[in-house]
Amino acid sequence: MTATLTDFIQIINDPFKSCAQTLQAFATDKFDFVLCLAGSHTSDVDGISAAGATPQLRRLTPAVDAEALVLGRTKSFAGIPVSPLGIVSPVVITRACLSGMQISPDLVDCGTFVAPQVAHKRVGITPAACVSSGQALPFDVVRDLFEQGQEFGATISASRKGVVIAECVPGGTSSALSLLTALGFDVRRALSSSIPNSNHDARWALAKQGLDIAQAQSRLGNGLSMAAAVGDPMQPFVAGMMLACQTNGQPVMLAGGSQMLAVYALACRVALDEKLPFSGATTVIVTTKWVALDKTAALPKLSQEIGAPLAASCPDFLKSRHAGLRAYEQGNVKEGVGAGAAMALWSLRMGADDLMQVIDACYEEMVSV
Repeated sequence: MTATLTDFIQIINDPFKSCAQTLQAFATDKFDFVLCLAGSHTSDVDGISAAGATPQLRRLTPAVDAEALVLGRTKSFAGIPVSPLGIVSPVVITRACLSGMQISPDLVDCGTFVAPQVAHKRVGITPAACVSSGQALPFDVVRDLFEQGQEFGATISASRKGVVIAECVPGGTSSALSLLTALGFDVRRALSSSIPNSNHDARWALAKQGLDIAQAQSRLGNGLSMAAAVGDPMQPFVAGMMLACQTNGQPVMLAGGSQMLAVYALACRVALDEKLPFSGATTVIVTTKWVALDKTAALPKLSQEIGAPLAASCPDFLKSRHAGLRAYEQGNVKEGVGAGAAMALWSLRMGADDLMQVIDACYEEMVSV
């Protein structure tokens, strides 16, 4: 059953009875917000991702979103990313919240097509092949990403009081679907999508093809090998970060929905594979209501099956002055660039009364209206 933390944040699944405490740890300013970028040839497939209007633009989206988040404008492309239906990227939401709280995000390139033209840490060397290949990434690349995630997580969590980890991975719900299936979960119709009616069949066709190939080639032995077969570069890096932060006793907010459920499940599996400490009680996944309560998906049930703490920000974008934001209430885009977590952070620190006005103002600064 959905519980209420505040009038704005709904707790969807709370297996350790710790969500409220973990969320409240982020009511101060002593935390890091890290945006992890990655690319995948999966996003080139039409109808798979709304993170850009064309395959070429989807390859640019992580760089452009990162630039927009930091600068309020773009350098790699003229304009903020929009979906095929013309709906603006959720980076507008995240920037509105972070800049209003004077929080400077850290950027990590886990393996993109185009690196952002702003300061960032580069840990990856290549985007993933399409999940349908059954060999999305070389295993040694995945192992290196995981270990770099552990190192980075240990470093930042040693000096902060919590870490928020967001993602920008066009096509990432398809790699999440593929990885969760490899991990043993029945998610064929469970995951939300940036497409309004959750493109289950199109994603499953890619995932099944890749999983069949990987299975035939014995590529699904452990968690990291599964990520190498059908994952993306963000997943092992963030899983490593999460485990390292937990070891340091710091709370972790995984900022996203379907993709972060896959990361959480991967971290659980790798901890089991490699006998690493794991404490889900200090971690919470935070997404938007448009993902968590998506009637074309089943995230509450999936979070219970995974054993993952899950909460959702519940804004009312019908109050927006802009049609491009009101369209979120019709299931367009739904999440990305940590938008759900950013709104939750704002509500915890600032209250939610003026949130829509703040987002509207940022929209007017960043988007032609």
